[in-house]
Amino acid sequence: MKKSLIAISILTLLGQTAFAQDAGQDKKKEKEKQEVVSDKEETDDYADIDDFSDLDDELDEGLESDFQISVDGEINANAINGGATDGANFDESYVSLSVVYKNKIRAVITAKLEEIFKENKIDLNDDFSLGEFIKEAYIEIREIKGAPVAVIVGKQPIAFGQNVQAMPIFKNNPLSNLQEIDEVFGLTVELTEGLFGLFDQAEVSVFESKEGDLEIGKIDGVSIRLSKALTDNWLLSLSHVEQGNSHLTTGKERRTSVGLIGETSDGALVGWVEGMYFSNNPEYPNSSFGITAGGMMRVHETTDIIVEYTWIEKEVSQIGLGARVALTQNLSLGAEVRYSDYVSRQDGFSVGLNLTYTFGTSGRVQNQTSIFGGTDEEEPDNLD
Repeated sequence: MKKSLIAISILTLLGQTAFAQDAGQDKKKEKEKQEVVSDKEETDDYADIDDFSDLDDELDEGLESDFQISVDGEINANAINGGATDGANFDESYVSLSVVYKNKIRAVITAKLEEIFKENKIDLNDDFSLGEFIKEAYIEIREIKGAPVAVIVGKQPIAFGQNVQAMPIFKNNPLSNLQEIDEVFGLTVELTEGLFGLFDQAEVSVFESKEGDLEIGKIDGVSIRLSKALTDNWLLSLSHVEQGNSHLTTGKERRTSVGLIGETSDGALVGWVEGMYFSNNPEYPNSSFGITAGGMMRVHETTDIIVEYTWIEKEVSQIGLGARVALTQNLSLGAEVRYSDYVSRQDGFSVGLNLTYTFGTSGRVQNQTSIFGGTDEEEPDNLD
């Protein structure tokens, strides 16, 4: 009996050993089969790439889709009779280089062309200043770690004011210099969500007060601007700025602005108003309040009529009438007349003509509909 049990045990052990060997061989064959399939799939992935030049082309295409480089600009030829800027000039003309990476990071350098075109000569001035020539030089970073936050650092326009530029020569508005702060080094943080529904956008800037150079001076200014879309057609903006003006002797300057812009659903009629309280302003030291209001009406698909009124306490009241005609997609002709009633000097009229030409590689057009250029329904993509 014991011998029979021993024989059965030996046969069982031999059978298990043979089964284990067969299973091992099956697993080995299956592994080899999987390796062959994997090699084939990897080969198929690159079957459409004949050589390394094709691979380089695909990599280049990927880089090109990540980076967008554009050069855009605007030439403004102005002729003015009367007023503070009497004569011909190229004010507000510029050329701008922009490099965008994945629509998240943008580097911008903007140059003021009037620094070259001064005295109606296409040549550098004897007193040419690189600091004045470079109007903007900043880096903008958006959606940091997926958050609705943007950071802008460098020489830039500061978040302040409504700054509507509808009139053909908008700088002839006596309040224009108080409505904007630019050409200064600063840091701006922009938040587009998460304000508990009170505002749609909040911007905070810290900056130097001295403008027009490439040196980072004393950071003695701070501003905040809040924007709220009251409806689809009305936008409210509130802003406040405090400037140390340490490069001047006027003391600390404050400005508070409240602005409202509205338009009809078809965009044929646009209206705006902005009131501003200020103190210790070097341009108007005896005043503390100013207001500007205006409207623009489209009288033809290529033609707009603009009317604007501005009043500055103890200084001036001004009424202006302007028109702008779209000649081509990139060329506009504007004309305006202004009457200024001054408190302490002689009243007077000013008449101005403006020819604006936009150019660039980004496909940006100034006029969607024009007299000689037809209609363009496409709009370029922007980093917003």
